Amino acid sequence: MATASPALVDPSRSTPDVAEQRARVRAIVAPRSGERGLDIGCGFGLLSCELARDVGPTGRVMGVDSVPAMIVACEERARHDAVTGRTEFRQADAEALPFAPGTFDFVAAMQVYEYMPDVERGLAEAARVLKARGRLAVLDTDWESCVWHSGDRERTARVLQAWEQRFAHPHLPARLPELLRRTGFALRSVTLIPVVNVEASEQTYSPSMIDVIARFVANRGGITEDEAARWAEDVRAQAVRGEYFFSLSRYLFLAERARPNRP
Repeated sequence: MATASPALVDPSRSTPDVAEQRARVRAIVAPRSGERGLDIGCGFGLLSCELARDVGPTGRVMGVDSVPAMIVACEERARHDAVTGRTEFRQADAEALPFAPGTFDFVAAMQVYEYMPDVERGLAEAARVLKARGRLAVLDTDWESCVWHSGDRERTARVLQAWEQRFAHPHLPARLPELLRRTGFALRSVTLIPVVNVEASEQTYSPSMIDVIARFVANRGGITEDEAARWAEDVRAQAVRGEYFFSLSRYLFLAERARPNRP
């Protein structure tokens, strides 16, 4: 039996709970037929290709990512989803977007700005490339909200604290309303999107993150490789006992470009 290309498979983004987050982004940005959209940090291209179906054959969605391999994955995804005529992907820096002012009707950024050193510059770039009254949808995570049941709560707390080093802004959502206002946006709505997993299966987000986190935190924040491995074993053991629990808060912001384009 044929297997899916690795470019089309990303466990942490393919689960139903994460697919629901993309659906929420699409619903709030409300793409219309014929519109031009931009997906910042397009990753494996899942959201880009879904948006491309939303804008129809006369619309177009551009995806940008800083990682060359992601552009290759996106192009394969677009071929697989039969939306190559509606999509284009480029390697680009979200803090210096290679587009003229007022190019897009909407911009989406899922879990992008929490990694970006200069969030204000990134948001200003999104504002620059949007048309007047263009829509921006931003989804980011507050990692302090993470609850992950384990047998050793103190160790889990240290693991999650070390994991926050992966992000430039692990607690970004609380700052976004002011940052959006300062970069020329009018905030229209904020929606809490909880991720709650009570089983460790391929249909849930968190199990695929256990080894990712364990590898990252090893030898960081005073955590040894052995401790990181024991933490991962501990979390998996909760599932065996039927006691698995994971919760994380994500926040979806809808903003509108409030100021006219400037040269």
